[in-house]
Amino acid sequence: MLALLGLFACEGPEGPQGPAGPAGATGPQGPAGPAGADGNANVTIVSLLYDDITWTAGSYLGRAANVFSFTENGVNQDIIDHGTVLGYCYVAWEGIWYPLPFTWENLSGISRQYVLFGYTLNTITIYAYETSGVLDPSAITEYRFLLITDNTVTAAKGESAEEAIIAKLKKEGVDISDYYEVADYFGLEY
Repeated sequence: MLALLGLFACEGPEGPQGPAGPAGATGPQGPAGPAGADGNANVTIVSLLYDDITWTAGSYLGRAANVFSFTENGVNQDIIDHGTVLGYCYVAWEGIWYPLPFTWENLSGISRQYVLFGYTLNTITIYAYETSGVLDPSAITEYRFLLITDNTVTAAKGESAEEAIIAKLKKEGVDISDYYEVADYFGLEY
């Protein structure tokens, strides 16, 4: 028994940790994940609700019109030089997106109503008028503007970047008057 006790009594303090061992072999690579959805850095959607519009008296090509301008920094120099802006308006009681410019007339054809837009650097302006003067298009509950730039499209001599982009979309079979076709083409959510 004394010999057994002697074996345990000879144990000293623990020494320092030894150096790290060599790295183990790398395991097999896992399977590739599914492809992600295509994004589109070339298109931005700007949404404007009717409730956010305060019309002011103005004119469009000399005609009295309601006018609403708002700052949109997405309409930058790249859009001006290499892009375009497509506009749409949503008529809620019909549940339809219409392209801008939007024109409609009453059943007798005597009165016409127009909603149009234009853009300049950092600004989008909407105009609304009818045969008899200014128009408050309250049937339109939302406007959407697609800011599209494409540095890869080169315009032919005398052709604007806007014309070149629209020609490219038409060549691809996209009806630019159909908001859903354009959104699908660019992989945008509605």
